[in-house]
Amino acid sequence: MKKLIGITQRIFESSEYNELREGLALDWGRFFYDRGVRFLPLSYEIRFDFYIPYLCGVILSGGNDLFSLKPSLINQKRDDYEKDVIAKCLENKIPILGICHGAQALAQYFGGEFDIVDGHVGEHRISFNDEGLSGDFLVNSYHHFAIKSVNENLRVLGKKDDAIEAFCHTDFAVLAMMWHIEREKSLSEPTKYMWQKFTDFCKDRE
Repeated sequence: MKKLIGITQRIFESSEYNELREGLALDWGRFFYDRGVRFLPLSYEIRFDFYIPYLCGVILSGGNDLFSLKPSLINQKRDDYEKDVIAKCLENKIPILGICHGAQALAQYFGGEFDIVDGHVGEHRISFNDEGLSGDFLVNSYHHFAIKSVNENLRVLGKKDDAIEAFCHTDFAVLAMMWHIEREKSLSEPTKYMWQKFTDFCKDRE
């Protein structure tokens, strides 16, 4: 069986039914379908160990905030689960792609620092620099907390002013960006570049 890309979900509270729910934006379904990708939403009620044999990669999606930045029971639940996902992916050499909240989760896991920012809602230009792509590019932006620093194990690939917008790990198949790739009507060059690197990593696990 061909392995799947797992993706963590947003946790939210349904006021109508007074219960916690998990879900993905509809944009993700279209994103995966257009690229012929088979994916598996990960449930917070199922231990991540159960999923490991079926996965060639994991996306930590957007939505919610880190508990350390905005304490709540929902954010704590998601943080605890994604910390375990990251640890188990590193242990089992499963590639990870962090998107917005997912990038923050990875930065926090590896010792990053954060700050509140203005002007990061809508679109803005970032400076991207890696061996295969460099230049200034327009990307979307939907966050109020910015990654201000990362430790030496993470290499910065993209920035807006002093805010880190994209990075990779120097030793593991870990990539992250602060913009939402699933919301782009046509993929930006940094998205194409990062998505290709991630899927190349995943192919090694299939």
